[in-house]
Amino acid sequence: MEDNPADANLVEEALEEANLNCELSVMTNGAQVIEFIERLEADALQQFPDLVLLDLNLPKIPGAAVLERVRSSPRCSGAKVFIISSSDAPTDRERAMKLGAIGYFRKPSNLTEYMEIGPRVRAILEEAGSTK
Repeated sequence: MEDNPADANLVEEALEEANLNCELSVMTNGAQVIEFIERLEADALQQFPDLVLLDLNLPKIPGAAVLERVRSSPRCSGAKVFIISSSDAPTDRERAMKLGAIGYFRKPSNLTEYMEIGPRVRAILEEAGSTK
């Protein structure tokens, strides 16, 4: 979930460069994510994503609140959530991990460092047995 289209494009590029064949759903604010979770809870046939890439600084509902909602959901609580945020504050990192994030990546200022997201996501999915 990413509110900045340029950052969303960079994440998509990093995943492609890591040869990850994944379907991305980009949501631009926390309210959209909450609505998505509620739709999943209402329809048992819909599957929750293998991995959620979540920005902490989302409009409407902040990423930490979205993460709390994911963890409180009967259908989504086991989802892997990886934080990708511009914040490097230790309190944000600690809170995200305490809320159940499996990793934290600070958005870098250059493309080369941004491409590191792909291998990190690949490792997470391989560990979960979810790579395609």
